[in-house]
Amino acid sequence: MAQVNRNVARLVAREPGVRKAVRNKAGELAGRARGLLGAHRVTGATRIEVTSGKVDAFVSMVGEGVISIEYGHGAYMRDGRTIGASQGLYVIHRTAGLR
Repeated sequence: MAQVNRNVARLVAREPGVRKAVRNKAGELAGRARGLLGAHRVTGATRIEVTSGKVDAFVSMVGEGVISIEYGHGAYMRDGRTIGASQGLYVIHRTAGLR
């Protein structure tokens, strides 16, 4: 029977070149996300950010209303006005190939 090394993920993550490849891929994904967000953004400070750890990297959308931007929202009232429903842009999902 085959044996599985429990530390294989840790070993691979620390191989030469892996960290750089992970960071490069995160940069590529961030560029794609910035393009998707920029195509829809008129104003605002929402941005795409890359955060790198020791062996991993994260691409995040940062700013006000990012949940509504990603997933959309239903109609609601603000200052006596009805704000219409909005479909989500699914920027992060589309960037990751999940949608």
